[in-house]
Amino acid sequence: MKPKTVLPAFWLAVDGSRPENVRKKLELIAGVEGDYGLKLNLDLVLRSWSMIREVQDSTGRPLFVDTKMNNGRRTMTEIIHMLADEGVAMTNAYALADHLLEEPARAADNAGMMFLGLTVMTHHTDAYCRKFHGRTMAETVRLLAEVALKRGCDGYILPGTCLHAVADLGGVKFNPAVRPPWVADKKANLQEQVVTIQEAFENGAHLVSCGSPVFNAENPRDALKQILSEVRQAKS
Repeated sequence: MKPKTVLPAFWLAVDGSRPENVRKKLELIAGVEGDYGLKLNLDLVLRSWSMIREVQDSTGRPLFVDTKMNNGRRTMTEIIHMLADEGVAMTNAYALADHLLEEPARAADNAGMMFLGLTVMTHHTDAYCRKFHGRTMAETVRLLAEVALKRGCDGYILPGTCLHAVADLGGVKFNPAVRPPWVADKKANLQEQVVTIQEAFENGAHLVSCGSPVFNAENPRDALKQILSEVRQAKS
């Protein structure tokens, strides 16, 4: 079992399915110092697996490959092994996979990789959870967070609006799609569950992520610097 490295509190989502677009985004924030990781989406690595190594080598930053797995345990375990071979720091799977998470969770633990269970996406609403889960969003997040921890995940991914529902639970709490107060379009990319960086950390988040507030800004470097400053202030 490899020891897990301490991961940065902020993860910049470098979304895009084409390598050339991801490279352009990385050029826009090149030279920005600070403690942050990079998140790559599944569509990118399916199109070009070699981008995992390329981004790591060109930036020197830890990577979260956002696979959102929900498959058989063999398949998920093999994907964990493949990501570990590339040096990926973190990945995830839907907590709905339940007992099928146990084997990939062990594989991730042995590789020193952070493995998180996805509860409810920030794109969804309370009405969605009531329709498909028969529970409120807060109740759904709570149930799935408990499943993730029970099945061996290091923690879970959840909307910042539901952090109160897991206040007494352990594990690493990852809040995606945070929005700084200075961002005008807080629901960019069809986000429904939005909180500020300050609110996320005040309510118990350990890790946060966003992308559009940086890449939609007039000056992405300055926007990233501002976000990193806000993360430091919120954690102090």
